[in-house]
Amino acid sequence: MKKWSVLVAGGALAAFTLGFQGAASAAPTGATGWPTGCSYQTNYDNGAMAICTNSHGGHYRASVLCTRQDGGGVIDLEAVAWRTSGWSYVYCPALTTFKTAGIVTKST
Repeated sequence: MKKWSVLVAGGALAAFTLGFQGAASAAPTGATGWPTGCSYQTNYDNGAMAICTNSHGGHYRASVLCTRQDGGGVIDLEAVAWRTSGWSYVYCPALTTFKTAGIVTKST
């Protein structure tokens, strides 16, 4: 089986090296980019809001870190819905204190 794999790979490499060209192809349908022009800010000292000026087909959402008042550590929360436009909001739950804000992005 190894010899067959090597022969097939070698044949493909030879075809590429000799200049056999396949059909030109663009990015796959549905390919998207990352959001740009993104910013975030605190909202009423217990949450965050985030926005991106151009989604390029990607998505974003606000994120916060909240410290538990019972000494239980830090909670990392993100807005439930991914956005392609407009503001995204997320707030620290009861019995926590806002620590910092952020934004999460993805390309699809």
